[in-house]
Amino acid sequence: MCFLYRQQEEAQCRILISAGRNSGRARRTKVCVGFLEFLGRRPDNRFMQMVRRRVLPIAFSLALLALVSSGGGGRAATDRTAKVVVITSGVMPEGDGLGGGDYGYADYGLVLRNRSLTRDAIDVTVEVEAVDGRGLSLTDSYTAVTLVPAGADFVISGALIWRGSPELAGIETEVHVGQTAPRRRRLPPVKHVSVTSSGGVIGSFTNPYKKPLPESATIYGVVLDSRGRIVAAGYDLTDAVTRPGATVAFDILGTSTTVQLDAVTSAKVSVDPCGYLAFTRVCPVPGAHS
Repeated sequence: MCFLYRQQEEAQCRILISAGRNSGRARRTKVCVGFLEFLGRRPDNRFMQMVRRRVLPIAFSLALLALVSSGGGGRAATDRTAKVVVITSGVMPEGDGLGGGDYGYADYGLVLRNRSLTRDAIDVTVEVEAVDGRGLSLTDSYTAVTLVPAGADFVISGALIWRGSPELAGIETEVHVGQTAPRRRRLPPVKHVSVTSSGGVIGSFTNPYKKPLPESATIYGVVLDSRGRIVAAGYDLTDAVTRPGATVAFDILGTSTTVQLDAVTSAKVSVDPCGYLAFTRVCPVPGAHS
């Protein structure tokens, strides 16, 4: 089974490398190679099993980002009247030295805001770069978000993995909006959000569209303390098609080992309705499919 995972992961990395070379983003592929080596070290670890399950959508998202950025599909990123910015960020280094000291690892969470009140932002890409104490890059991560509606906030989370033992000093972020459109789109509404005793986030969301949500729909969650600081973050895929009008529960596992539950006061959750299948026919968001 581990060998099959390895074959699938290598195949997806080859897709990413090919796309990256065409768009001038080949440097990202070094993360993919190191990531595969990292995954192969702990086949029985529950966390690693969860990460493996996410390799496919992550690889597809990055490959899609590279193709769109290079002009694939004839899309031009010209209309940037919707301004999406990061209003809150948090990074949670893993203190136990995952990978036996050969690799560093950290979770991160961001709160994005579309400052435009009249324009929806579609095809939003977020780059997160990990830097050391000298400001040098350790690694980077890219997230593609289908939609940030006009005047709305959207939370995302992700992971940073780098080779070696340099200590993480912080993160730098950059946000790009691929296209905008007049305000009329909405995200799946989220209800009953709460933090579990283990630091996870639970709740439910509803499909508000006339079309089903694909199994790639992604639920992002961040946990906040009393000062509004992000102290934990995580995400998961629905892994199942959600019918129009249906409500489904989610349970995002807590991945941070440093969060103090007595300091946690709230959580924020956002649902990307398409995830790595944005710009395909199954995406129900107008303007976010071919």
